[in-house]
Amino acid sequence: MPHPHEYLLQEFKISIDKLVPLTPLEVVEEAKKLYEELSASEVVTERQIRQALILIGKKEFPYRKAYLELCAQDEEQRLQAEVVKRLEGAVAEKVQKMVESGVHVMDYVNSKLFERDLEATERYQVEQAILAAHDVLNKQCDDRAKERQQNFDELVARWKQEEDRLQQLIDQLRGMAERDMSYADEIKGKADQFEEGWSIVERDPLEDEIKQEIAHWTTVLEEADEQG
Repeated sequence: MPHPHEYLLQEFKISIDKLVPLTPLEVVEEAKKLYEELSASEVVTERQIRQALILIGKKEFPYRKAYLELCAQDEEQRLQAEVVKRLEGAVAEKVQKMVESGVHVMDYVNSKLFERDLEATERYQVEQAILAAHDVLNKQCDDRAKERQQNFDELVARWKQEEDRLQQLIDQLRGMAERDMSYADEIKGKADQFEEGWSIVERDPLEDEIKQEIAHWTTVLEEADEQG
């Protein structure tokens, strides 16, 4: 019998497998242990699983951001070069023509032209080249990050400060619930929504969105005070 929250647990497992290299081993091991414990329990709630995802997501956040920042430079061009050099014959000619016209290979693959210009076997060749290119880039990124460990550590520290700052904004929003009980549940719900963003299966919390929500509730609460 499948677990009552099988889909969410599968998302958890897939996310663990995709944790960026150089995520500390203790974070990876903690994530695996949590996944195993949650999977083994038939009475675990969806909220408990989501709280585990948030816990791991917050710990992984600065390492993921640092890793991506360190490796993102010129990645699109390096990916394109790796793909093109793996293609042969007519497929290579067709893709090269698009590249030379200024269209990035990934934009081409995601366009209707891709299906119109290439046969199924040719599209398969391109898709396999992309998978191989991603593997190469991931290895290059691992090497680059390890060679520049000091840079990586500095980036992790900076992103940890950013994480703390965003959490303070979420806490500020949550604290506003105490000002008026008639709005408390709605404000807390918004704060919970932003907190969900730390989950490794959700979109990161965004500063502008949190600040907009704080500004909105500041206005609402001030108007309520004036009317009261």
